[in-house]
Amino acid sequence: MEDFTTIYLVAATILVFVASIFSCSETAITAASRAKIHRLATEGCKRAKKLEKLLLQREKVVSAMLLGNNAASILSSALATSVLIKFFGEVGLIYATIGMTTMILIFSDIAPKTFALKSPDKIALFMAPLIDFLLRVFFLITHGVQKIVDSVVNPIFAKVPKKSKELELEEIRDTIDLKMKEGAIFKHDKDLIDGVLDLSDTEISEIMVHRKDIESINIDQPIAKIVKQATGISYTRIPLWRGHKENIVAILNVRKLLKALHFFKGDVEKFQLTSVTSEAWFVPASNTLRSQLFSFRKKKKRFALVVDEYGSLLGLVTLEDILEEIVGEIKEQDDQSEINIVRTKSGACKIVGKTLIRDINKKLEWEIVESDHAYNLAAFIINNLGRIPEEKENFVIDGYYFEILKRRNHDLILVKVKKI
Repeated sequence: MEDFTTIYLVAATILVFVASIFSCSETAITAASRAKIHRLATEGCKRAKKLEKLLLQREKVVSAMLLGNNAASILSSALATSVLIKFFGEVGLIYATIGMTTMILIFSDIAPKTFALKSPDKIALFMAPLIDFLLRVFFLITHGVQKIVDSVVNPIFAKVPKKSKELELEEIRDTIDLKMKEGAIFKHDKDLIDGVLDLSDTEISEIMVHRKDIESINIDQPIAKIVKQATGISYTRIPLWRGHKENIVAILNVRKLLKALHFFKGDVEKFQLTSVTSEAWFVPASNTLRSQLFSFRKKKKRFALVVDEYGSLLGLVTLEDILEEIVGEIKEQDDQSEINIVRTKSGACKIVGKTLIRDINKKLEWEIVESDHAYNLAAFIINNLGRIPEEKENFVIDGYYFEILKRRNHDLILVKVKKI
């Protein structure tokens, strides 16, 4: 009989250890990073390939691990209870309950789970073959259990929509934000990633140069006058119009123009302007920055004119405009022509009215809310007030103090803003 007692105790101890393996495997498989495992699988790691398949059926894997864990824990408790009752009588049941609960809680639950959380990817990779084997062994049981669970759970979540692309992107943003707060990445890295993610959600109408701000030239003027005007505009590509400013007929490449004139012999008025111009490319305002970026790359162009659904000119967008949405403002060291945001000693900021709301939020870490018709600061103010404010007028909108410093006709040129 003593031999059986020893066997029971050894078996109970082994079962506690087995339960800890199941518990460790369950935690590792649920905490493992799918992204990291996928990378290892693409690099040819056989265990990673096996684990990647297991991660696609986590529910079944967890069911199998819980089944093994509970079976081992219950059986070890039963063996220990029978031994303690033999030695201590009925009070042995209390000893067994207290002793085995403590052992299972510490050695089969807390300790292995804590161990697995320290390095879930490595442990999951190590356990992958064993988990795959146990999943096959317990297949019939886990399949039946999963059917019962699904019949209970599925009706509850039947009306819950599947995770959309927007929600997945929000998860990526939240992860990046958390990593920045933890110090794993820098703010400018976060801004780069946010900029890339925003490309699919932003229409080119939100960042384009409005038609009233486009600097263009009348193509019907004498060549000498066109050259003089072109050299006075600080852009490489300039729209050329005929009849009226919104009738763009070609795009002038100033760099090519100056190079061609340098080697041109003869009367400058006989110079063929068509040799340094290209056809105007019109794109719809509803294009996203992502699709427009790919279009620029496909057509090998850097400049496009934006039109509405009726073909009316709305503005222009360049490749640099889109790139600035990702990397931030791109300026030459001596280019001080456009500084849109200036901080003052009082803590307020002087901001050009045409500055985009997203650029203000990104640079100043504010949370001014954009709307469908208010992409820049001036439009935001007019949209919220329902009128065009007067110069020197001040007011508060959504926790921000505004003062109109300069107004020209209906345009808000310069605004003083301070977060309250």
